[in-house]
Amino acid sequence: APVVVQATVLGAPPNPNAHIPPTGNRKALLVGCNYPGTRCALRGCVNDVVKMRELLLSQGFPDARIVVLRDDKMGGQNLPTKDRIIRELRSLVAGAQRGDALFFHYSGHGGQQRDTSGDEEDGYDETILPCDFKRAGQLTDDTLFELLVKPLPEGCNLTSVMDCCHSGTGLDLP
Repeated sequence: APVVVQATVLGAPPNPNAHIPPTGNRKALLVGCNYPGTRCALRGCVNDVVKMRELLLSQGFPDARIVVLRDDKMGGQNLPTKDRIIRELRSLVAGAQRGDALFFHYSGHGGQQRDTSGDEEDGYDETILPCDFKRAGQLTDDTLFELLVKPLPEGCNLTSVMDCCHSGTGLDLP
């Protein structure tokens, strides 16, 4: 079952009445990694982002504002490499304003690696694994927080669906 987390900007007092309906831009980044031809191949992750795209379109997200990264033949130049995911995460939050609705979906392998910043109680950062993780490395929850959560202004809505192992604290939210 999905984990639903109510998050607030760090340092801001929680306000249960502060829900702001999306009135601004709607943008999405969908990442599906099946890792074809590898020992860690999965089968449904690309299909997950295809279906999520259809759902977002039905909910008013403009097609031109939905970026899909996938590692199958249809992905073409849009492979979910570590560098590409980082670039698209930055693009997703660039210019975000109050009332915007942002959506991030990741479907693929998740993992853990030893925490080097000392912020994890269990000593491990949660990670997502881009299609080139063996060469480029994993993306940690610390990095995802810095790129995706920290830059958001108050009143900007971010929905994140992390369909992977170790996703409970995948954005390093409090």
